[in-house]
Amino acid sequence: MLAKLLHALCITFAALALAGAAGAVDTSPSAEKVRGQAEQAVEVRVQTQKKVETLAAQEAELAQAVETQSRELALVTRQREKTEAFLKDQRQKLAEMQRQQKEMARIRAELEPFLDQTFAQLSGFVAADLPFLVSEREERLTTLGNLLNNFDASLPDKTRRLLAALEIEARYGATAQAEERELEISGRKLRVRVLRLGRLGLFAISPDGRQAWRYDRQAKAFSPVDDYSRALNQAADIAQRHRVATLIEVPLGVLPAREVKP
Repeated sequence: MLAKLLHALCITFAALALAGAAGAVDTSPSAEKVRGQAEQAVEVRVQTQKKVETLAAQEAELAQAVETQSRELALVTRQREKTEAFLKDQRQKLAEMQRQQKEMARIRAELEPFLDQTFAQLSGFVAADLPFLVSEREERLTTLGNLLNNFDASLPDKTRRLLAALEIEARYGATAQAEERELEISGRKLRVRVLRLGRLGLFAISPDGRQAWRYDRQAKAFSPVDDYSRALNQAADIAQRHRVATLIEVPLGVLPAREVKP
């Protein structure tokens, strides 16, 4: 539009100039020739303006492309930096995991023999202990032994279960228990009242309360302690919370030799 307007104006001015010049000097070129030269000059101006506009449009496109590429380059640069940061973090985590695996392997190599040794000591202790809750304690040891020999079981689980068994056995030493059940005493099965005072002593009392026995660790059998039957009955009542706690003399340790009546 601008080029056409400029072209029309140029032709008009050129025609006016030629008309004035023709009236003043007769020797001037003809109007047609002048008009043609003017049109050529205008055409050159128009083509030049078109090239200028084309170059300006191309320059704007190039500027837009450069801006777009710059934004994409900045985005790619940020993504690359972020990726490098992620990779660095993953390498650090991998290195820490490898270190922990080595540490766990070292701990396992040192701890598993200790667990086996502790279990063997616990089993020996239970075997030599007073014969109370026999089935329950043997079942616990059997289960624990199978767990310690299980390759798929985790080391923390093995340790936790062994510590739990040790804690239970330790708690037996601070508790008193009384119950009625059958025991083999002097080759006979008797229904008796069994009293356990921690790990200090294990006693049996006849239903009528007149006879009493104490478990002898060395002989692995019950020996009579009839002189203490009344006191042991009272102790059993206290253990079952049937009587208020009080001081009672019970046969613990080495008993004095009994007098032999003539």
